[in-house]
Formats: sequence, C-alpha cells, structure tokens
Amino acid sequence: MLAGAASQPAVKESGGMVEQAEVGRVTSFAFGGGRIEAFQIPGGSGVPLLVLGGVELGFRPLAGMEQVLQRRWERRAVHRPVTVLGRPIAVEGEETGRLLNPPVIAEIVSGAIHHLGLAPPVGPVAIEAESGGGRISLWLTILHPDLVSRLVLASVASETPPGSQMATRMARWIELAEAQDWGRLFAGFAAQMQPAGDSLGDSPGDSPGDSPRSEDTFSAAARLQPRPSTPERFIAELRSTLDPLSFVTSRLGEIRVPTLVLAGGKDQVVPPERTRQVAESIPGARFELDPDSGHTVRSSFRGYDELVEAFLEEGD
Repeated sequence: MLAGAASQPAVKESGGMVEQAEVGRVTSFAFGGGRIEAFQIPGGSGVPLLVLGGVELGFRPLAGMEQVLQRRWERRAVHRPVTVLGRPIAVEGEETGRLLNPPVIAEIVSGAIHHLGLAPPVGPVAIEAESGGGRISLWLTILHPDLVSRLVLASVASETPPGSQMATRMARWIELAEAQDWGRLFAGFAAQMQPAGDSLGDSPGDSPGDSPRSEDTFSAAARLQPRPSTPERFIAELRSTLDPLSFVTSRLGEIRVPTLVLAGGKDQVVPPERTRQVAESIPGARFELDPDSGHTVRSSFRGYDELVEAFLEEGD
C-alpha cells in the first residue's frame, strides 16, 4: 500500500505546466486550483488503461515512486499503454478539501484524460481502480460516459454509511493523521490490509494501532513512510468519503459499460457485501470474490492479473 522510497522529484516547473525530467515518466499539469500528476508507460495496441489507486495516494506525490509504479504496471503495458494518475495537489492558498471530493476529483480526471490525449478518438479508456479510486471512477463514468470503455473495480464501496464499521475506521484514521501519530496509523494499516483472522490482522472492532498484534508491524510500517509529505490530501479525501455528497449508490444504474468488480472475502476495510452491492447495482456487472483475500485485492486475490487481463482484452 505504501511501498516505495522517496527520491528526487522527476518533474520540473515550466510556467503553468510541468515538464518531464530525464529521471522518470512522471509529468504534472495545472488545472484550476491545483495540479495533478501522471505516470505513463508506453504499451501495446490495446485500449489505453487508466489506473486510479486508493486514498493512500494522498500521502505523497507520484514523483519519486517511478520504479515502484514501473514494476507494478509494466505487465499491463505489454498489451496497452498505462497511465497512473495521482491525487490533485492544491496550489498555495487553495483549499485542499475542495479538490479531494470524489465527484470533483472525477472532473479533474476528465480534464487529465483530455490533456493526456486519451479522450476519443484515441480513447475511451479502460479504468482499473481500487478502494477510493473506485468511487472516483464510478463518478467519472456517470458524469463522462464518453470517456470510459470498461471498468475494473477492486474493493470498492459506493458509499460510507454513517455509524458503519467502515466509517468508524476512517474516522479513526483521520484522528491519528491529524495527531501526526504516524507509527500507530501505519502499523494499523499494515494489520488491516491483511485478511481478517490472519495473525497480523485486527479483529473487526479494533482501530489502527489499538490491537497488540499491530505492534509487530510497527517498525516495518515506519520504515516505509514515517512522515508523509502531503498528509492533508489523505485527510481531506477521507473526510470527503464520509460526506454523503460523495455517495454514488443511487446513480449506479446509469452505468452502461462492461464492469468487473472484485472483492476480498476477508477485507477489513471495505466489507465484501458493500463491494457486492456495487456489482449488483450496475447493469450486467460481473462480480468475483476471493474468500481468502483481504483489502489488497490487487496482490492477494488469486488469479487477479489473469482475470483482469482477460476482461480488458475483451474490449480491444
């Protein structure tokens, strides 16, 4: 979730735009109120793939993560060009929270698709998204159906009901992040990314860092990223995720693109029934469940890459 070590930024400012530097493939461009980064891998002739990750992308810029992103996505690039988008970064004086609401991010992503030359006739793009990136993708597909050809959604929830275990966990994450208690936050993450019931996993009612078992992961989590560079983005997106204005359940029936939804049966962050609800609300969507997978479906779901590759190839 938080893999990768920081390095020197791979972008440089040039007026309103940011030019790509020699050390990587991360570019950045401006929009009203901020900028957004993109990491691109040239690829085969298949439909272009746009990748949207979870809320953890708010912790740091993409610049500096090039090697990690390359290793994770180069397999997809065998068949199609791949673009990984970061989360919006507010310019000085701009309120971060305004930019990190899922439907607002969806509009910014729409602009990125056009800016990067991925809109029709080159596109529409296929989207592979997980967790918080999934809700953004749902909004994008509803607001701009011409830009999306098919959806792959992992560990996604279309809403965060008040009083639910999911909402309680997120509120606790916000509390720890605002207190800059990174050790407990990341130790809790490391535990909660595990399938429920595993030796490192929290019990369903635990908060990050409150379980004795999460202490075993403290040093590893701290080594990964003890001090996030842009925690305000993470906090702002979590707050927006709890806001009913970000809920998209009532509009899922408007989606008309082929959709593959994947869930982990032991997901401690997004309950699998929430992900199943998304699949059942999208006409014709296909739902796949790995009963032993946790929240990190991309890495722990058995046969994940093969399932996704086959689904994407159907649209080529």
